[in-house]
Amino acid sequence: MNITGIQWFLIILALLGALSGSTAQMTDLFGAVVAKDIASGASFLSSLISAILIPLNGQGSLVKTVAAMPGVEKVLVNQNATQTLAQVAISNDPAAIKVEATPGDAVAVTNIAEGTKK
Repeated sequence: MNITGIQWFLIILALLGALSGSTAQMTDLFGAVVAKDIASGASFLSSLISAILIPLNGQGSLVKTVAAMPGVEKVLVNQNATQTLAQVAISNDPAAIKVEATPGDAVAVTNIAEGTKK
């Protein structure tokens, strides 16, 4: 099983959520002060990781992740693309090497990416 970076962040978030909500159990194990410190730290880290995930989970990142998957030859983008998808398709980013505009829609995709769709 291949776990992506985003999935690792989500696994960590789930573990931090469990720690944040288990103060009563941790009090029995570690004492009240340590349990409160663990729960507070877990809650703080959860907030930070959530903020990191926002840009990593955007449309552009998802398209690049799909394009990088084994078995994907290319992702073709047509004239109905969003601006974000069009920008990935025309970029020179090595992570998006397999994302490209369909031959008949190259001009339209470029216009969408530049925000000058006609």
